Amino acid sequence: MGLIALLTLVVAGFSFSMPKLVSVDWLNKHLGDKELVILEFSDSQSYLVGGHIPGARLTEKEDWRIMDEKTGALVKKPLKEYEKLFRKWGINNNSKVVLYYKGNKMNEILGTVYAYWMFHLLGHESVALLDGGWSAWVSKGYEVSYDEPEVKEGNFVVRYNPEKEITGEYLLKNIGKKPIIDGRPAGHYFGVSKFPAAKKYGHVPCSVPFSWEWWVHRDDESGKLVIRVPDYVEEFMENQGIGKDDEVLLFCFGGTGAAFVYMVMDFNGYKNMRVYDASKREWEYKNYPLNRYVWETFKDCRAPNR
Repeated sequence: MGLIALLTLVVAGFSFSMPKLVSVDWLNKHLGDKELVILEFSDSQSYLVGGHIPGARLTEKEDWRIMDEKTGALVKKPLKEYEKLFRKWGINNNSKVVLYYKGNKMNEILGTVYAYWMFHLLGHESVALLDGGWSAWVSKGYEVSYDEPEVKEGNFVVRYNPEKEITGEYLLKNIGKKPIIDGRPAGHYFGVSKFPAAKKYGHVPCSVPFSWEWWVHRDDESGKLVIRVPDYVEEFMENQGIGKDDEVLLFCFGGTGAAFVYMVMDFNGYKNMRVYDASKREWEYKNYPLNRYVWETFKDCRAPNR
């Protein structure tokens, strides 16, 4: 099934349908729907002074994560904290949630994709990304609001899905047994560079690179950062010998890159993606193995004696 067809798949059981990637035309048409909740990833100045989509609630990447003091990894909060947040934003279990980013800085985009995965982890898959984000909305000349909406408290209840994430121990045990995708920049994968906070170079043995950076571009007109969903996902996965139903383990430096890969794969119909939230920050703290300067495909690395 092609990307366009997959993106028009709908979430069943509600009064109106919603694609996984919604256009600004679709969103403008549904602004008045009672079940719709819109979340903007930016900051208070951008939200209030720069304006926002009518009815949108403000959130920031920092709302979604806490630091593990032992490893330094940024990871998800206790699940009950998300119930409080979601209810504050007026989210119910039957809500349809649209996420969009302003595109002023990378954290807005990374926060958006992390939230997409978190909604799925918390058992709420009626969530979508606004195609083109704020830039696309403004370029169409649609209404902009400067007022905070009145929000009725929601009644969201977490329905945690453990099949959406993994631990470091699980990843270690499955090296060479299950495909692993590394969402970091290619230079970090090969070990020729690293994030400043990283202490070690390299990648998990038997993993393959598929960097989230390849999908973020700067819009020529607005100068904003914009996600462009790639159309080569199926070809990449076929080349790795990975099918739509295969379990795939997602790795990066601190969780958001893996969540980015999760979202793109979900758009393309891969339903068994699992995110390692703490990823390399925790991996290197535990002194787990890292390789450098080689590209090890899953086909080459898979071994029956592992």
